[in-house]
Amino acid sequence: MERKEITMKTKRDYKVHFVVDGVTDHGILTIPKGTYLTHQTANGINENYHFVADFSWVKKHKDGSLDRLLLHDLSYRGIDVPKEYVEYVKVK
Repeated sequence: MERKEITMKTKRDYKVHFVVDGVTDHGILTIPKGTYLTHQTANGINENYHFVADFSWVKKHKDGSLDRLLLHDLSYRGIDVPKEYVEYVKVK
């Protein structure tokens, strides 16, 4: 029997003002349509959360370097995408 997995993606662009602990303001970020999401939290799987799991959309600085602070905050603080922006897709 073939097992089909289900994954989550954003079904349209999602704009969010990303501020961490009221201190670090990353400004308005646009999570593009088709970005992979996860239910994984620091305490395991929780299906109430839809965290961004793919950061390939993060723009580089003009000199070509990565925005390491933003990538750190996205990885360790996360952005929870509202359910109305989430679609579940079967993976073959």
